[in-house]
Formats: sequence, structure tokens, C-alpha cells
Amino acid sequence: MFELFLRLQPTHGYYDIHNQLSDKFPGTRISLWCNDQTDILEIEADGLESFEGLQKELSLISKVRNSKIISKTYLQDKFQLVARTCCCGGDYTLPIGPLIHRHNFMEVPPIIFFGGWEYHRLVGYDDADVRGLLRGLDKVGKTEVLHKKEIAAGVTDDTFLVSFNNLFGQLTQKQTRAMVSAIENGYYEIPRRITADDLAKKYGQPRSTFEEHVRKAESKVILANGSLHDDVRAYSILSICRQDKSRRRNSRSETDEANDAGSPKDRNLHSR
Repeated sequence: MFELFLRLQPTHGYYDIHNQLSDKFPGTRISLWCNDQTDILEIEADGLESFEGLQKELSLISKVRNSKIISKTYLQDKFQLVARTCCCGGDYTLPIGPLIHRHNFMEVPPIIFFGGWEYHRLVGYDDADVRGLLRGLDKVGKTEVLHKKEIAAGVTDDTFLVSFNNLFGQLTQKQTRAMVSAIENGYYEIPRRITADDLAKKYGQPRSTFEEHVRKAESKVILANGSLHDDVRAYSILSICRQDKSRRRNSRSETDEANDAGSPKDRNLHSR
């Protein structure tokens, strides 16, 4: 069993509404959760203009499909929309869907749409299926495999979800106590409410001993899930693409402002 993480940029003939929104609002991240009856779209807009534009687009979509905006929030400098839609099955099925089923893959939601690309996390069982899937996707559009890794046999929820046992099961009692005390006393807050030296004194330990327990606990928690490295890498790809698009957009805005300031009309006004 293995996990395959890839991204697809469909040609316009295979575009669906999610690709259209992703292309029209390139700084927007769309997460699609599908249960074969009703989809949930989580949409993070990169600014007020995109946020308002997306609301208008979704209002138009609602006239064609049974969709409705069910939540609007502003959190951590991001505008977020949650919309209930009906895009699964029939004419609304994504082009990759039949290929995934034909080649015995299982999709792990959500599907991410960003910058004209759609990102898919798949679980497969035979390398021959990968070759068949990629041949089929070549006809749909440009495809890039971001990573492929083996999955150790085990219980499904321990394989695809981060469990408490996986995260903390390997910590010793001293390491657990050190990490809990660090959290409770504000050691990880910014700025810190307490230093390592003060924490060590509070619990009657040398500083070096306390720091060793904390570092070992941190290391075990971070490395506990075998897929964490690849998950962080996959997330970083999306994050870097998002930041690059934002920088390019800001750069264009600054260039336009500079050009406006240096226009002949402005120079004439300054000369007066």
C-alpha cells in the first residue's frame, strides 16, 4: 500500500467550476469535501476583493446547482467562505474521478484547488495502477507527482489520521511531565512567560536535565507520525505557491502605482 500525492492542471476542455474559480482567483485556496451527496467547499480568499468576487460567483452557481453559502468568517487575516454545493455525480464529476476508480485508487479528502491546479492525495496498492493513472491523466492535462511513499500495514485511523497514541505513546513519564509543565507555564508562548532556567528551578531539576527532557519530547512528537515529513512538504508546496503569487501581485500593484505617479499628467500637476 502506498500514498500518492499529485497535482493536475486540466486543459480548458476538462475545466469544472472549481478550476474556473481557482483560475479566476489565483490567490484563493479551495478545499472540496465530497460525500457523494452534498459537497462542502471551504474557500480561503486572499483579500476583500477576492472575497466579494467569490460570493458573487457562488451566487451565480447557486442558480444552476443546489448550493448555498452557510458560513462567512474573517480569521487570521484570511476571509473564509463555507458553501454547501452538489457537484458529485452526473455531469459535475471531476475528470480525474473515473480514472481514480478505474485504477483502484482511493481518494483521501479534501481535494485542493489553487492557482489553476487541483491537488489530490490518493492511496493505491499496485505500481502498475500508477502507470495507468498517469497515462490517463496525460489526456486530461499537465500532471506532476509531488511524492509517493509506502504506507506500513496497520489500522486505518493510525495510518491516515494523527492519533494521540502515535504522538505521545513513546514519551517517558519524565518527558511528558517536562512538556506539560512547559506548556502550562507559558514556555512556548511568544513572548515566553517563563525561562527554562526558572522552570527547572520550579521543579527542582538542573536546567540541562529539564532541557534534555523537553527536547527529547519535542523530537518524539514531531517525528512520531511517519507521514509527517511528507505532509509538511506537501503543505509547503501549496504555501510557497501561494506566497509567490501574493508577492507577484503586490509587485505589480507597486509598479502600477509608480507608473501612475510618474505619468505626464502628474508631472504637469507637480510643475504647477
